[in-house]
Amino acid sequence: MQQERIPTIIITGFLGSGKTTLIKHLLETSLKDRKVALIENEIGEVSVDTLILKTQNVSISELTAGCMCCTISGDFSNAVTDILSGVTPEVLLIETTGIANPISIFMMLANDQRLILDTIITVADAERLEENLMENLVAEIQLTISDIVALNKVDVCSESALLKAESLIRKMNERAPIFRTVQGRIPPELIFAPKHVGLREELQAQVAALKKQYDAEIERRMQEKRTRQSQHEPAMPFTLALHTESSAHHHHDHEHGAESYHLEVDEIETFAFERSETFVQRKFEEFLATLPRHYYRVKGVVNFVEMQNPTIFNFASGRYTFDYESLQNEDFRKSGSSSIFVFIGKRIAHERNEILARLLACRV
Repeated sequence: MQQERIPTIIITGFLGSGKTTLIKHLLETSLKDRKVALIENEIGEVSVDTLILKTQNVSISELTAGCMCCTISGDFSNAVTDILSGVTPEVLLIETTGIANPISIFMMLANDQRLILDTIITVADAERLEENLMENLVAEIQLTISDIVALNKVDVCSESALLKAESLIRKMNERAPIFRTVQGRIPPELIFAPKHVGLREELQAQVAALKKQYDAEIERRMQEKRTRQSQHEPAMPFTLALHTESSAHHHHDHEHGAESYHLEVDEIETFAFERSETFVQRKFEEFLATLPRHYYRVKGVVNFVEMQNPTIFNFASGRYTFDYESLQNEDFRKSGSSSIFVFIGKRIAHERNEILARLLACRV
């Protein structure tokens, strides 16, 4: 007898949009009584979001070696096999890194006979959506293939800004419902809602066509970047040209398609530090508040001298939050590297030493 296929939900969205918070909401509501497995991908050198989610009733498999869509034939596919054989979940959640191109993940899951792709949820930062779309092609791809869009952080946006954000989304995706959310709280009944029988097959064909378009666009942008570098010109903002004739004839001779180069196209870079010192919270907050806008996401665990327990912090869109409760039972202070700091942004690698010096100035 053929084994029942496992419903799979992909949660994607650009850096700092609120994917992990949305997953926490799902685990506490619509998935509360389900046996859930989560495959989580973080582009940083260490996993931070796992610390937030491991208090939930969920089995987690971590991928921290790189971007999920760029290692899809290796670590990711192996993780799917391992978690299905080891956990036999009722539901599989896949959280992509904020800079992942989800098209390859969609195509692989759509052809996996063990899984049935239920929903693709894209979380969008309402406040920074326009800026993210202008600077990062992958932010557009994430929205284009979505089944549900959670337009998040609406509590810090004006109505006119929200209407503009919804209009931008509609230009890329006419079919996905858009839900305005705070803390990623989409209606729980959306998960496993009945869907048209042929809709998934239709979408698979559409995504295959989109993949060709975006592969061509990535190739075009790569060529522009090479040209600028050879002429020693400064980097310029990219403009979208997905349907131009000139982008349609490029040849793809690498294994996974042009999406393997999307990090280089969008010029996303990351670095991380692990430190054994304790930090002063006031100084650290001043440090976060003065980070430039090209730092899309900063996250980690920090030991404040004022606090008994380690603190999880998150920085995105110029705002930061602290979670003082989740690690009360974790004894990080006994380890040699008790504080973890992960930085993700646009063209930031050359600033690593400067950021470290500023960070160390926050020590006791």
